[in-house]
Amino acid sequence: MALDAETQAFLDLTQAEIAPWTGTRAADRDLAIPAAALAGVIDNLALLQAQTRLFVSALGDAAGQAPEPFQP
Repeated sequence: MALDAETQAFLDLTQAEIAPWTGTRAADRDLAIPAAALAGVIDNLALLQAQTRLFVSALGDAAGQAPEPFQP
């Protein structure tokens, strides 16, 4: 399955790596995450990672390919 490098790197993060990655990623983009919101942002990213893993797994070999337009 061919995923872009950033998506694959995100999926390869362990639970312990998500928090530091979040801070680094935000700083790289000049974003300031308020301290009161940081825990929620990290939780949401962990959930997003789990959902992405599920979707990639469900797509199998088609992951990373351009979607086909709907043909009724």
